[in-house]
Amino acid sequence: MELNKIIKILEEHNYKYKVKNQIIVVSLEFSQNVVIDLSNSSKIVISDDLVNWNFLTGCIKMSLKNAILYNFVLLIFFGFFCQYAAFIDYNFTSLLLTFIAWVLLFSVFYLIKLESFKLQFKILTKEMD
Repeated sequence: MELNKIIKILEEHNYKYKVKNQIIVVSLEFSQNVVIDLSNSSKIVISDDLVNWNFLTGCIKMSLKNAILYNFVLLIFFGFFCQYAAFIDYNFTSLLLTFIAWVLLFSVFYLIKLESFKLQFKILTKEMD
């Protein structure tokens, strides 16, 4: 697929994007970027990044897969902390449940946003061929 065809598709659907060499970075909402790498002529590589104060990792830039893993590890440490705090008469159970709900909500949101963009992109590129 040519770079110009992809740019035309993105402009038709009002996506914000940046082009650098053979890499297109498409900005989705809530600090999520999709990276379309056209440097390999045989296939298009689509990856993602969470950047700039997103709801899962704060200011740390990483992929969605790594963000989910990062939050899982934080959840385990926070769970141990809540168990320790409950041992010394503090109850952080509601805070732990809030953290779990927050991570699940935004993980599902970002995952749906990414996969729907990929699906829409694949359909539109097949129509252009």
